[in-house]
Amino acid sequence: MGLEAYYETNNVITDKDYKKMIGPGLNSEKGRPGRKNRIRKIYFNDDINYLEDADPSNRDIYSIVMIDGDAEHLMVEKKSRREGMVCKDYAPLERAECERLLRGDVNWLKDNRYPVLASLYLEIVINQLRIGVVVEYERERYRLNGTEDYIEFDFSIRSVYGRRLEVLAPDLPMKERLEKGHVVMTYKQNAAMPQFMAKVLKLAPATKA
Repeated sequence: MGLEAYYETNNVITDKDYKKMIGPGLNSEKGRPGRKNRIRKIYFNDDINYLEDADPSNRDIYSIVMIDGDAEHLMVEKKSRREGMVCKDYAPLERAECERLLRGDVNWLKDNRYPVLASLYLEIVINQLRIGVVVEYERERYRLNGTEDYIEFDFSIRSVYGRRLEVLAPDLPMKERLEKGHVVMTYKQNAAMPQFMAKVLKLAPATKA
């Protein structure tokens, strides 16, 4: 998966509004059908605001991503925010590698060929990043016809704090965070990015606000 760049806006809507939106609009014959996944993110952070567009600061957020409970094929995600633009880069992660990372064995990241893993090593060593909150949600994604823009709906957002080695467990107990009868809607507008900027964002750390 390559580097993504986009602007995003998100908000909490009611189930009623969600049903109106996916009816004749997003689910029309000309539209793309929604893709549904269960996503778990294991953040290197204890303080995550799910509605991240409310945070204007420039920063990088790292997480381990598991899709549909597949613990054998994971990803490390680096989400960077720069002056309102969101950039995401990824690196594949095998389960054995993830378990080493969770145990605190990080030296193998240092000279990794994936820039995301090499920069994660620096953050762990210099800024003492550690596994913190785990967030899981059901996501339904629609591509807007004829564009590279997307609308996403997230349901049943759950999280837990203070977990370490058991974060991949399928039955990890979590607390529901989203009020009943509500859905988080996110609009992602694709942002064109010059190639040299993509290379810079792969390597550059976030500036302090």
